Amino acid sequence: VLQEKATHRAATCERERSDEEYYAKEVYKIDMQPFYPENAIPPSYYSLYFRIVRFDVSAMEKNASNLVKAEFRVFRLQNSKARVSEQRIELYQVLKSKELSSPGQRYIDSKVVKTRAEGEWLSFDVTEAVHEWLHHRDRNLGFKISLHCPCCTFVPSNNYIIPNKSEELEARFAGIDDYTYSSGDVKALKSNRKKYSGKTPHLLLMLLPSYRLESQQPSRRKKRALDAAYCFRNVQDNCCLRPLYIDFKRDLGWKWIHEPKGYHANFCAGACPYLWSSDTQHSRVLSLYNTINPEASASPCCVSQDLEPLTILYYIGKTPKIEQLSNMIVKSCKCS
Repeated sequence: VLQEKATHRAATCERERSDEEYYAKEVYKIDMQPFYPENAIPPSYYSLYFRIVRFDVSAMEKNASNLVKAEFRVFRLQNSKARVSEQRIELYQVLKSKELSSPGQRYIDSKVVKTRAEGEWLSFDVTEAVHEWLHHRDRNLGFKISLHCPCCTFVPSNNYIIPNKSEELEARFAGIDDYTYSSGDVKALKSNRKKYSGKTPHLLLMLLPSYRLESQQPSRRKKRALDAAYCFRNVQDNCCLRPLYIDFKRDLGWKWIHEPKGYHANFCAGACPYLWSSDTQHSRVLSLYNTINPEASASPCCVSQDLEPLTILYYIGKTPKIEQLSNMIVKSCKCS
């Protein structure tokens, strides 16, 4: 009977969580600012090597705590005149700096695009950046779409770097490159703007309605994320993220990686008591089974949930190569 009640309660929580994630979100679209009078950096700053786009999210500040996810979407145009067939573009959050002409930046994500192929939408998860903007308006300096390394030419197909050969950004974007895409022809410019009017860069903000938050507060706590923000500040015996730094040369005997010298790999460890960050019905039932039958060997394990890649630089002979190793950095944990 106890097991049936617990299973029913877990199933109810799972259904409520699913409803919250898939049906109770409000979606807002915010288009790129064509002109922002407070900009220290132009809203669509044109450069041979990068573009900068900005958004005014001040109207959403009152709902900052409701933000679930933010997505940056930009439409890549076909550039039949591109000198290279593919490029790796990177998205950065522009950061405040003492020198306005040389702002800092924070890496968000990268994508390899076919410059001459048919146009396509590119999407980036920018939840962390937008969350920061909603709480600190002065930090909203926009996004930077850039090449991996303008000082040289990067070949995505084989990860080769051609040094001392500057590479221009050949990817073109609707709403940003309209003027250059029309080669300065006013008539062509108007035609392109009309053609791509619904494809300007924009943000999609997904928020949980206020009434959902209010109804949740007395009855249900928000699921705790077992990440660095929680685990590194608390002494926790249960499943949590643990810090671990690996020096490639000292700890692994690897001399072939030129940069970085090491990285924060982290790992997951700890017990998984009933309903402690269980991600599936199976792990919840298994945990309950272990609680009722403590001598049993079957129990959930503390495993990694979110992982991030690590970019490394190494050499083959005298040729430098850049490679992104997937799932190298553990960011959060779960019981499974």
